Amino acid sequence: MKTNTYLIQLAITISIIFGGTFIIHYFRTEEILLDQIIGIGVGVILLISALLWRKSEK
Repeated sequence: MKTNTYLIQLAITISIIFGGTFIIHYFRTEEILLDQIIGIGVGVILLISALLWRKSEK
């Protein structure tokens, strides 16, 4: 269960870092960067899979 908690924290951190960078860059230059979107996607997919794993363990 401890590993699952670390995965959830990692997913939230990844989403916040890449999401924040994406939002700041988008409002400054109005460009959409693919690497930022991929980072957000990885964070969200990791978060969803960790939450589903936690739910299936109970």
